[in-house]
Amino acid sequence: MNMTTYQLLRANESLLRLIADNKINVADVAYLEIYSKFEKMRKEGHKVGYITVYLGDKYCMSERGIYKIINRMKKKLNLDD
Repeated sequence: MNMTTYQLLRANESLLRLIADNKINVADVAYLEIYSKFEKMRKEGHKVGYITVYLGDKYCMSERGIYKIINRMKKKLNLDD
């Protein structure tokens, strides 16, 4: 199936507006797995400090980088029109 950029944007317009209105960087999709692992480890009872060190080592990132990802992912969204 072939699709144009216009068709893709039009088909997902409401979602994309929500993303834009909340200043979400779509490139953060690359970090979904990291945040998922963070949440799993938290539920297992690990401390945030330990998790950031572990994930930083696993993904070759700084602890600060992991903290930034965590903070962006848990940001509350404005769903009002």
